[in-house]
Order: sequence, then C-alpha cells, then structure tokens
Amino acid sequence: MIELFSVTKRYASGQVGLDNVTLKIDAGQMVFLTGPSGAGKSTFLKLIYCEEIPSSGSILVNGRNVSSLPRRKVPYLRRTIGVVFQSFRLIPRKTVFENICYLPRILGSSAQEQKELAYETLRRVSLSHRMNASPHQLSGGEQQRVAIARALMNQPEILLADEPTGNLDPELSEEILRLFLEINGQGTTVIFATHDRDLIQRVGRRVLTLEAGQLTGDQKLPGELNDAIGPGQGTMGPGQGTIDLEEEA
Repeated sequence: MIELFSVTKRYASGQVGLDNVTLKIDAGQMVFLTGPSGAGKSTFLKLIYCEEIPSSGSILVNGRNVSSLPRRKVPYLRRTIGVVFQSFRLIPRKTVFENICYLPRILGSSAQEQKELAYETLRRVSLSHRMNASPHQLSGGEQQRVAIARALMNQPEILLADEPTGNLDPELSEEILRLFLEINGQGTTVIFATHDRDLIQRVGRRVLTLEAGQLTGDQKLPGELNDAIGPGQGTMGPGQGTIDLEEEA
C-alpha cells in the first residue's frame, strides 16, 4: 500500500524533515505516527499526498512511485487519499453540506448525487442531522467530525490525520479516535499522527516513532481499545474511489 525507500526531505533552510526513512505500511493497517514537535510527522504525511517532494529516495502508494509523479496526475492521486488536519479548515459562511461537497461538486456530481453522498457520509460520523448547520453552530468535536466527513467524501483508500485531536479535550479526543478505529475497521488504511502517548497506549496498534526526521521506533502495542472496533463493520468499503492515474493522464 505505502512504501518508503531511503526517503530524505531537506528544506532550503537546511532543516531536515525526514532523514533516510525506509518502511512499509500494508493495506488496511491503522498506524500511529508519533514524536516530538518538529520530528517530521507532518512532513511524512505531506510526502504521501504529494504536497512535498522528497529530496532523495522513493515513495510508492499502491505500487506507483508518487515521488516522481507528474504534477498533472497529483489531483487523481489525491482523490484516493483523505486528509484530516488539526485545524478544522471549515469555511465559516458555508453550511456543513457545502463544506463537504466541494470535491463532488467540481467533479460534476448532480445536486441530488451530492445530497445523497453527503447524507450517507455524515451518517457515518453521526452528523446527518446537522447537514444544514453552520460551523459556528457546532462544537469542536462536531467540527472535527465534519472535517473527517469531508475527507471521506470520495471514499478514499487511505486516510491521513495530522494531530486531529490536538485541539480537543480528552473526552472528545477518545470520541474522535473511536471514529477513526471504526473507519479503519471498514478497511481503510489510516495513518494517525499524534504526540499524545497516553492516547496511543490506550489504543495500541502499530506505532512509528520519529525523532529529528529519523525513524527511531516501529512497534506494535497492545491496548484496551485495540479490538474495540472489528473489521467488516459499516457499509462503505475501501477502494470505491480508486482512480487509475494512467487512464486519467
């Protein structure tokens, strides 16, 4: 699913984002990415969805070398990857429906298709009743669930989360985490970046640790929530949004 081969990312300032990282993440895994601030977590995620290009090394996503992907093909790759950020990035003057329907709209989906997809996706995050609400009418946890719904609108094979619980209190953090566990249980590959070691200890799963851009740990931890959500639950499986980059060229 995702493979990095001796990947290094150096910025013009001289800062090293990643330093000679090699690893493999199989399809359907849920992986925690942890480390202190500045360790390279965000760089790691940006390299996968092609916001950054590695200085050296190769990155394969579904067997394709995305580190040398032509820029015209990057949008097609991103249709198979959902991204959730720490800041919700919702447009204040737009409703929940309008916030999550941006991609289907530009892809030419009809108004009815957009409404049906939005309702189904919001149902997955328990917010179908808030479709016409504005962001300021939502709690922090609800806003983050809208951001997750937006990332799920194209039914991605891979879901990347960059500190998605960083702005939430512990109770809401666990609520959001359980949602990611459920999404993973339906077959989506999830990479969840966080510096919250207590959260990771509770959940378990595979944990990748970065320090100063180097991969210093790769282990599988037990956890009380590890098997809370099992595979096969839910109705929406992975891969339904897959696009062949060659056919779209």
